[in-house]
Amino acid sequence: MSSTELDITSPYRTLPISYLVQTARDFDCSIFVFSVTSWINVKDYEAMKKGFEPTEKGLLFYFNGNDVKEAERRIQCIFTP
Repeated sequence: MSSTELDITSPYRTLPISYLVQTARDFDCSIFVFSVTSWINVKDYEAMKKGFEPTEKGLLFYFNGNDVKEAERRIQCIFTP
């Protein structure tokens, strides 16, 4: 399992959850984020919509599976201005 902390406030605009979910679905690996008090599957739109409540500017993403490095790179690109 790999993890990376990303500054989610760095894009010049707010990103829709659907964009993050769709990007995550492009990969074979599991992608999770810990939000408030629970683990959320980033590929599950309903779970993200209900439980994704970032409280800080940084979020810790967890990756596990076959294409972890590529998924990590793409998710990081989303939040890079």
